[in-house]
Formats: sequence, C-alpha cells, structure tokens
Amino acid sequence: MDEHQLLSRDLRIMEEMVGEMNPYLMSESMWWTMTHGDMPRLTLGGCLMRKHRLSIVQNQLSQEERIRLQDAARQLEQMLAENITRFEHRATQELRARLSEWAGHLRALKSNTMAETEHYANNVDTRVVITATMDKLAETPFQLDPNISTELAQLDQNLRNRWLAGDFIWPAVWIPAYPPDKYWFLYGRRK
Repeated sequence: MDEHQLLSRDLRIMEEMVGEMNPYLMSESMWWTMTHGDMPRLTLGGCLMRKHRLSIVQNQLSQEERIRLQDAARQLEQMLAENITRFEHRATQELRARLSEWAGHLRALKSNTMAETEHYANNVDTRVVITATMDKLAETPFQLDPNISTELAQLDQNLRNRWLAGDFIWPAVWIPAYPPDKYWFLYGRRK
C-alpha cells in the first residue's frame, strides 16, 4: 500500500468511527464491531489516534480529503463536548484496558529476535492510542486520572531501561505526527 492509500484508508476508518461514535459512547462495549466488515473495531483511542495523525499530515491529503477530515474532526469534537461525563468514563475504562494490554505486550518481549521486532511494531499502536487518549483527557473540560499517568510512567521507565534508539518503525508518512521526543518508543527497538 503506498503512502496516499495508507492515508486515505486511515481517513475512511476515522470517518466510519465518527459515524458510529454516538451509539458506541452509549454502549458498554469496549471494542465496537463496526458496520462495515473491513474496518478495525471502534475504540475512542483508535479514533483519537487517527484524528491526531491525520491532522498533522493533512497537507498530504487531497483538498476533498482535507475537507472530509475537518468535517469528521468537527463532528467528533461536538459529540465529545455533548457527552463529557460519558466520554471521560469510557476513555478511562479504555485506558485501564490498554495499559493492561501494553504491559502484556511488553512482558511478551523476551529476546531480540526478528519475530520480537515485528511483534513490537505490530502492537506499539496500543502505546500510541494510550497517548492520544491521555492527551484528550488532559484537555479542559476533561479530567485524567493521575493513577493512569503513574502506571504508564512505570511501564515507560521499564521499557526505556531496555531501549536502543534507532529508526522510525512505522511507515515514514507518519513521522511528522510522531516526533521522537514524545514518541521515543516508535524510534528504535529493545536491546
């Protein structure tokens, strides 16, 4: 898949997620199966991750795609503003589940093999989703549970102690959205 196809697919996924966000927010489902079968499951973090990165690289989208992105982002922000308490509750639930998932991925990394490198690259989106969700909860009027920040800091420190800085591990099109100072875990591999 070339870079523009990757961006277009991510935009289409975000639009579908936004389209199903209201019923998802009102449900108790953590992982929402979307109507279109070729889509990943809907989560708040997955949608926020896409909004973040597409907003940063939108200059690589066509004019029509940029308009679609702006519309989807506006709809998402409106839904979250209209459902502050529900969003906070659901986002906090998701963060707790994602932290547990991320800790499990890190425990699964045993040796520095090619399989481990591929496993990490395929699962580090969990850590990126955590960042996107925490960033949103840190905005007014939302509130981020400080215990989540503490738990993530511990996981990050354990990973940093075994980290070897290096090249960006995802497709290069995403580099502008993920600067190495904040997203150090996307640049390199475990020692």
